[in-house]
Amino acid sequence: MELTKKLLEIQTILKTVSQDSGDGADSEKHTNALRLPSIVVVGSQSSGKSSVLEAIVGQEFLPKGDNMVTRRPIELTLVNTPDTDEEYGEFPQLGLDRIRDFRRIQRTLYDLNMSVPESECVSDKPIELRIYSPHVPDLRLVDLPGYIQVVNRKQPPILRQKIRDLCEGYLKQPNIILAVCAADVDLANSEALKASRRNDPLGMRTIGVLTKMDTAEPGMAVHMLTQNDYPLHLGYIGVVCKPVREKTGKSSHEIVLSEAQYFGRHPEFQQPGLQVGVGTLRRKLVRVLEDSMRRSLSTLVDAVRSELEETKYQIKVHYNDERVSPESYMAESLDTLKQRFKTFQQQFGKPQLRTEVQRWLESRVMDVCAELYWSDPAISGLSNHVTRSRAAGWWADIRAKTSQAASAATGVISELLAADTAKEQRGPRLTKSQERAGHEASSSSSSSSSNSNTGGSQTARGSSAVAAREWSESDDAYWEHQLDRASALLTKSGVGRWTTQLVADLLMENVTSMVDTEPFMHHPDTRTAVLNFSHEILRNKYHSTVDQVENTIKPFKYEVEIEPHEWKKAQKRSGALLDNEVRLCRQALIKIRSTTPRKQLQQAMQLVRTAEKRGLDPVTIQAELARRNSEQAAAEVSSSAKPESASLPAPSDPDSNSGSGNGDENGGVDELGYAQYSPRMLRRAQQALMIQDRLSILHLRKKALSSTACSSLENRRLCPEIFLDVVAEKLAYNAVLFINYELLQDFFFQFPRELDSNLYYGKSLQQTRDFARQNPRIGRQLQLLERRQKLEMVMSRLQDLMRQQAAAAAAAAGAGSEPYGRRSAAAPSDQRSYRRTFPGL
Repeated sequence: MELTKKLLEIQTILKTVSQDSGDGADSEKHTNALRLPSIVVVGSQSSGKSSVLEAIVGQEFLPKGDNMVTRRPIELTLVNTPDTDEEYGEFPQLGLDRIRDFRRIQRTLYDLNMSVPESECVSDKPIELRIYSPHVPDLRLVDLPGYIQVVNRKQPPILRQKIRDLCEGYLKQPNIILAVCAADVDLANSEALKASRRNDPLGMRTIGVLTKMDTAEPGMAVHMLTQNDYPLHLGYIGVVCKPVREKTGKSSHEIVLSEAQYFGRHPEFQQPGLQVGVGTLRRKLVRVLEDSMRRSLSTLVDAVRSELEETKYQIKVHYNDERVSPESYMAESLDTLKQRFKTFQQQFGKPQLRTEVQRWLESRVMDVCAELYWSDPAISGLSNHVTRSRAAGWWADIRAKTSQAASAATGVISELLAADTAKEQRGPRLTKSQERAGHEASSSSSSSSSNSNTGGSQTARGSSAVAAREWSESDDAYWEHQLDRASALLTKSGVGRWTTQLVADLLMENVTSMVDTEPFMHHPDTRTAVLNFSHEILRNKYHSTVDQVENTIKPFKYEVEIEPHEWKKAQKRSGALLDNEVRLCRQALIKIRSTTPRKQLQQAMQLVRTAEKRGLDPVTIQAELARRNSEQAAAEVSSSAKPESASLPAPSDPDSNSGSGNGDENGGVDELGYAQYSPRMLRRAQQALMIQDRLSILHLRKKALSSTACSSLENRRLCPEIFLDVVAEKLAYNAVLFINYELLQDFFFQFPRELDSNLYYGKSLQQTRDFARQNPRIGRQLQLLERRQKLEMVMSRLQDLMRQQAAAAAAAAGAGSEPYGRRSAAAPSDQRSYRRTFPGL
């Protein structure tokens, strides 16, 4: 009994090892190798199988019904608990423990069997049930669906074969077959004996059980128990599982007899060697199962040793003997996430935050310039004015210097002439002709100098007049107004909301990238939890951060003070931004040219340019022409369907080319050949022309920004790109101050703590194991480690049993060597008596 109890405990552990081995042929092979013998109960429907099992257990717990109620194998393990009077059952697969109400066990078994649909009727998925009681022996039995002869109209035609195949799988070695037959049925027609004969031809491991012994005459019943027509090495046992009603003498009075009373009233059952009664069946099953397990012990030890060595080999090859547990894996995963977050925290500080905000504001500056300046037809005049004022200033400097030099030369000449006059007065007299020549030379030089001064002043006035005609005060007012609009668009466009959202999106994007890689890509629930509490942290600080940023940039909505050094830096940055815009435009133009035939694109561009000069939209005209062509084709189809109407004159089209107004205009467009181009081609031509125009404007603006005029703060209206870049720089600086304090640093502080609170603390052992098994690699490794641990424990217990069996065999051999007469006359029996029979008997 102790051997059976210990081996049943080992079998329970080995069952979990077999379940962890997976699916497939190799798994089935390993499962069969690690299987200990069980007692398989087979028989036809209504042969009394359920009654036999309930008589062995001493409780009514199996489902009953008119239709087929046993649709799944029931693996029943009986565990004797001599130290307690408590009786209860357990369903390990369902997690139901200590069910003391056996009617609830009966209902649970019924529900589990009825879960198999009528179309299938039977399933090979077993139901595992354990019953603990001091009144049951240590046994392991399997109740199988009963054999049937005829299927009803609701059952599939292959039901008989399915039941047979299901039973055949359990009747193989090393299981013991308990063939249940009713005493009122001829043994030649017993399906149970037929099945046992197929799997156990010699009858070495089959026990015959004859139920309903009270339904046959005692003599006939004894003959069935002792017949040799269908011999079984383990013999037949007759049982009466239900109370027997017999008449007393010739009266009609009936008495209720228990099984023992029934067999005691009939002397036919008192023959020596005749096996009757449920108690005899119990002892027989315990002895046979224990002997079978003892014989299978060495084979089981070899199988467990082989499985243990194979498991160790797999751990060494695939995981290099690395030790891991669910707790260590979870802690390591969280540490990995914390380390990634720490690295991100070190790499994304205030400078990086300012760079991101500055980049967004610079893109916003380019959008404002494109909306208010680069799309304005007067932008060319502004750019030319800036570059021309630079050249005009250069020529004005040259003319001023020339005038100053001429004035100085005139003064020197006058002084020399005065000196010569004084000398002549002191020297000899000159003739009148010489005096006349001197006066003429003096007058000519003075007149030349005066004429030169007069010409220079006239030239200067002429150039200033030209400049006045090209640029006026209204132009200054217009561009000043445009600059105010551009500044308002930049400062009053919700900078606080957009910059805060930008930073929040950057943080969420980085957190998402952290949990989208190993190991969290295997844990979708954990990934969702991390994203949820990250979003919650940012949401709690979002509105306060937006308010703080809007408050700090509020002064820039009314006035922007700019220092000279800020203007110079902004001038360099603006040139770089324009260079980037030029690069983007060139890339877009190259993409259009690479995806469109070059010749067709050039022709379409010329056509679009011609149409724009005439004030037409080529795409709209092309669509109108396509509509007219489709209408004309439909008219031709209708005219061909009605030949009698062909002689009628066609109605005049008011929109035809011969008409006037829109018809002439469309006719001219049609003459240009718009119909030969698709709308897609015309749109690409329009895009290419727009990009070329934008490139021309950008080159003009680059030249303007590098001019001398844009180096001065006073000309901010002429250089809006520089001014807006200065504003963007100031907005970025002030916004980053509060975003860094209100949002970023708070997020860096809260994230690790929320990580521990949500994912580490308060987790149960089962949750930790489920988390680790979600990773396929770690799950397989943990499975192998648990398998090795279980096999090592089983191996240790089996070795202890082997040593005990060896010691018992040695003791038995020593006792057998003693003389016969010295043996004890009344050796104590190893058979255990049970304190209660079936209820009601």
